[in-house]
This record gives sequence, structure tokens and C-alpha cells, in this order.
Amino acid sequence: MQGFILSTQRVRDEDLLVRILSQTHLYTLYRFYGARHSIIHLGNKIDFVIEQDLREIGKLREPIHLGFTWEAESSKRYYWQQYLKLLNQHLRDVNSLDSFYFNHLERGTTYLQKEEPKRCILNLYARLLSFEGRKNPLTTCLVCERELGDEIVLGRGIICGHKGCLQGESFSKSHILQWLDLQGEFLEDEEVERLWNILMLGL
Repeated sequence: MQGFILSTQRVRDEDLLVRILSQTHLYTLYRFYGARHSIIHLGNKIDFVIEQDLREIGKLREPIHLGFTWEAESSKRYYWQQYLKLLNQHLRDVNSLDSFYFNHLERGTTYLQKEEPKRCILNLYARLLSFEGRKNPLTTCLVCERELGDEIVLGRGIICGHKGCLQGESFSKSHILQWLDLQGEFLEDEEVERLWNILMLGL
């Protein structure tokens, strides 16, 4: 079985609780002496076996790191890990899930080979919003419900409003619509930075 490590939590000195996203499930597994094994890290893709005991939590066995060449680049690895932390929190109460999420991360590992990491992660986020039915049409203000002009303010979760109605970062509506339509390459560098700050507030 293959999956992405979304979180690790140390227990009993060097043992770990490991949360892994597979094709159809999110598993929380126990790994003996996990802190000693360098492959058990946030963001890693692993092949693994589950040893199941009906009386206890499943145990993570025989993990093999399925690495990517870009993992040697610290900046790419950092931004990847930040996104997986957010995804773990977003899916905190989920056990079974659509295969989209596994395939979504697979797609991300491919994009990171060639793309600038922040733009890559923001494009993944736009895809996630679309899949989950949270793609904002940016037509009306969340607060006053009146039509939006081209200058808009965005908040966490890409809620939007007028500059006088909502606190947050200002953007060109046309640029954000392009990004939500998966044309994020047209974002200005400054817009990428501000969108990244919004993303860090949570998915």
C-alpha cells in the first residue's frame, strides 16, 4: 500500500503515531522506534504494510520511502510540508475519502519537479477548492451582498468582499478568477506572496 505522511506525533520517547493518506483512507498507525527512522517524516510518500490488531491501533510495518528528486531542494520540501500540514488539519475528522486527495498529492509531486514551489502549491489549492465545491465566483460581497468591482478583498478560504466591508488582502478580481480557473501563472509575484499568506490561515 502507498500513502503520504500527513503528520507524526511522538509517543513513548522514540515511538510515533503516524497519519497516512492512502488512495481511499486516512490511517493513524503506531510505529515503534519511529523517531529513529529518517523516512518517517511529514510529506514523504511511502510504501507500507499495516499489521492489524483488533484490540489496538494498527501498526506501521515495512515502510519504504518513495522519494522524488525535488526533495533535495529545501525550499520545495518546506512548502510541500506546509501544504500537507494544512491538508491534515482540513481532513482531521475524516477516515474514508475520495481518491481525489491521493491523486491530488501525486499531481503535486509531479508539478514540483518543474514549477516554482509557492505557485505550485497555490495551483493545488485552487484545484482543491474546485473539487470541494468551494470555488468562489467572486460576484458579490460577503458582507453587504452587493456586486463586486475589480478590486476585491480576500480572506481565509477565499471569502471575498469590498475593501470597506472586509478586512484582508486586496487583489484584482480578474487575476484571482484566472487563478481559480487554474491559470495561476498570470499572478504577479506580489499577489503570490499575499495569496500564500491567506493560504497559511487554513484551507
